[in-house]
Amino acid sequence: MMSAGRGFDQYSGSSPYHLHGQQVLVYQVVVVVVVVVVVVVVVVVVVVVVVVVVVVVVVVVVEVVVVEVVVVVVVVVVVVVVVVD
Repeated sequence: MMSAGRGFDQYSGSSPYHLHGQQVLVYQVVVVVVVVVVVVVVVVVVVVVVVVVVVVVVVVVVEVVVVEVVVVVVVVVVVVVVVVD
């Protein structure tokens, strides 16, 4: 009877190890989820930074082109007005 009791205790004693295994699994899942979230956030931040840089470069290039076009148009108009006069 005593050995059976001990055997039962040993069997029930394995339950906390099983729970510990589940806790380790939960911790692993949490770590994986946190890593995935961090990677997604980093990717989103990089994409946003790249988009902002591209938009800024495009705006600067467009402004430079527009300014050059305006300068060329003004110069042409001035030359035409001077030549016509």
